[in-house]
Amino acid sequence: MCENKSDGRLRLVHDGKHYDVTDFAQRHPGGKLVLQRYQGQDITAVMKGPLHRHSPAAYSMLSQYCVEEEGGAADTNGNVKVHHRENGRHRADLQHGSSKVTNGRIPSLGCSNRQMEIESLIDWNKPLLGQVGQLGDLYDEWVHYPVEKPYRLFHSEVCEFFSRCPWFLVPTLWLPLAMYFAFTSVVELHQGQVQVFTQTCSALKFTAPVPLFPVVFAVGVMLWTFWEYCLHRFLFHSKAVTSSPGLIIAHFLLHGQHHKVPFDPGRLVFPPVPCSVFVTLFYLLYSLLLPRALVHALVSGKLCGYVCYDLTHYYLHHGSPKENSYFHRLKSYHAKHHFLHQETGFGISSKFWDRPFGTLIPGS
Repeated sequence: MCENKSDGRLRLVHDGKHYDVTDFAQRHPGGKLVLQRYQGQDITAVMKGPLHRHSPAAYSMLSQYCVEEEGGAADTNGNVKVHHRENGRHRADLQHGSSKVTNGRIPSLGCSNRQMEIESLIDWNKPLLGQVGQLGDLYDEWVHYPVEKPYRLFHSEVCEFFSRCPWFLVPTLWLPLAMYFAFTSVVELHQGQVQVFTQTCSALKFTAPVPLFPVVFAVGVMLWTFWEYCLHRFLFHSKAVTSSPGLIIAHFLLHGQHHKVPFDPGRLVFPPVPCSVFVTLFYLLYSLLLPRALVHALVSGKLCGYVCYDLTHYYLHHGSPKENSYFHRLKSYHAKHHFLHQETGFGISSKFWDRPFGTLIPGS
């Protein structure tokens, strides 16, 4: 049992070793309350049980918070030291299945010898974009083994700045634009001069009434949930072409970095610059099919849907929803996507589209 509970620290015991998980509790995929329930207790059997089964990556993350480890394997911060070896022979051995650990390194809890070797190919003290492209066939295995580490993408301070985005910038930037689109749509519909299908299908043309706004707005919200699912499944989770360093980098930028480091608060929501590209493309596409009033109604709905999605995503990673609530179940569902079932569970703000497309996580 851990002592000194009154100091406010959250400590656990696993396999005879002591862990201080205070700094991680808020991000724990199962919620902070679950950890608090086992304060000071041995969780070895619990983590192996069917209710709280954890992935190897979760055990590896736990090892970072070890404060008392037998044999002196932990450093002063509870981290297991890993030496970097980046010569071509070492990389080639891994690509052909060899995973021999040398130099007396002590494997991280839950981390296989092979995984330790693959992790050692990346120097986390340097920007990652200049390194991930060289992983080749090892990239897919590396990127789907989550870790919790600080990192940077670019050497350039400007590029690094624009690659990060605090969560509150999403509603601050996009909700006013959504309100503008909604307002202009209602005004134009109120004028009663909005003709629909005048170019695409004149036989079906009609004058759009004001009550059409909430209908089109709702369609926009639903369209976003569909695009959320499709983007996540078919673009973000597309198989990286490991023969091309450039395509590996593109994959890592799009979504790979989030799966590798799922708890980085600065990279959980979509940065404004790439998001603006998506918004512009969809706006231009809809403008080819519909009059401006309906385009604005549709885009305002999609923007509101997007804002809800990004805030939900951030909350699922950093919030502590009430146990057995909708968001608690959604947080657990999304955690399974990250750590256990990365080829299913593509819905983030809801499981709605996972059902008809057959990608619902088993047991959900």
